[in-house]
Amino acid sequence: MDIKTNSFKTALTALSIAAASIFSASTSFAATQNEVQIFAADFEGVDDNLYGASYTRYLDSLQGNSGAHLINPYLQRVSSVSGSYANIDGIDSFFLGSTYYFNKEWMLDIGGSHSRSDNDFIDSDNTNINVQVGYNVTREWQIGAGLNYARYNADGQIDDVIIDESYSNTVAAVFTRYTTVGKSGTGWDLLATYAADDVDAITANARYFFSPRLSVGGEFSYSDAPSGFDDSKRASVDVDYWFNEQLSVHASYSKNLDSDIDADVANLRATYRF
Repeated sequence: MDIKTNSFKTALTALSIAAASIFSASTSFAATQNEVQIFAADFEGVDDNLYGASYTRYLDSLQGNSGAHLINPYLQRVSSVSGSYANIDGIDSFFLGSTYYFNKEWMLDIGGSHSRSDNDFIDSDNTNINVQVGYNVTREWQIGAGLNYARYNADGQIDDVIIDESYSNTVAAVFTRYTTVGKSGTGWDLLATYAADDVDAITANARYFFSPRLSVGGEFSYSDAPSGFDDSKRASVDVDYWFNEQLSVHASYSKNLDSDIDADVANLRATYRF
């Protein structure tokens, strides 16, 4: 995949300049409650790139002198609310979510996204709502379950053929997470999810923290397909680096495995906490 298109190079340059300017002007603080992200993604086979931004408000201060910066909200059990916006090829996508820790054991995560596409032929909208409940058996080990609700609508006309489609679906899932990352900021963070549906899906994620600032992660997902179709297998790798507890850059690359479909994705993200 050639990601060196002019538009994507412009996005990478803009993100780099923004990160560098913030880094040069910022001073390291011990506690933060706000997080801003800007991100860009290049999809193989798609002419336009995705661009977006998000904001997270932490309900308590994040301590930057302990743990690993990337997952400190989880390690320190800090609740938050967040929202994001992204656009690709005229399709607007919105997300609102909240993660709430009742105590050191119980967690409730609720998120909802909505996207809408209007073109000369078909108008469509897609809504997803995800609810998860997690319980920490120990400080290191979390288990949980959740439900995902999806609804899709499309109407329009192509070559005198009228399109009027609508469907909804609810999928149950279970997950487990185990992390050996402590106050030193080094160790493993492992996550596995299983979703039960007509097409079952399994996702496994492993990340190793070399230091509080640097981590490398990998993810593999598999879903079985109905008879006559290929099963879906997808793998990704990413690197996350924090210049200090405020500023980071994150790059990832993912691709389909055992498939003739070109669907590789390259992502770049900059995060700033204050």
